[in-house]
Amino acid sequence: MNSIVSKFSKRERLVFGVTLLCIAGSLGYVCIIEPIGKRWNVLDAELESARHRLYKNLKLLADKDLLEKEYGTYQEYLDTGASGEEQVPLVLKEIESIALNSQVKITSIKPKGVKEFKHYRGVSIEVVVEGRISQLLKCIYDIEGSRKLLEVERLVLSPKDSQSDSLKGTLIIRKILVQ
Repeated sequence: MNSIVSKFSKRERLVFGVTLLCIAGSLGYVCIIEPIGKRWNVLDAELESARHRLYKNLKLLADKDLLEKEYGTYQEYLDTGASGEEQVPLVLKEIESIALNSQVKITSIKPKGVKEFKHYRGVSIEVVVEGRISQLLKCIYDIEGSRKLLEVERLVLSPKDSQSDSLKGTLIIRKILVQ
């Protein structure tokens, strides 16, 4: 290689040297500087993400007492791990209590089973009741407003008989079990 370069004129040697310097600089940039720069950017993004998570966690820690207090108010709604069948007697007792408080007569009550949904389970119960319209409305209102997460899925009303002001109602009531 040295014998080839020695045959070059001064100008050709200068161009050859500049060309080698450009090639070495390009290789240095592509093989060393650019990977370091990319790694630097990745580390910057990871650092910013970690910083963001840290600030978020610090905010949660600062609000810890408030969050625990808020959790305590909703804890009674969470599923205690009891199966739907174990919840049926509790739901029946709640429905009977509401009906008694509303002065509605329960003529029939039948558990319909447990349905699984994406984020909760539901225990369905069919209840046949009798009473005046105001009593039935109070009963439905109290069921919907129950702290036991009850809801009336379906309601069918019909007159008890042609001469009476009483109504007969068939309600499908669902107890929501949050998982």
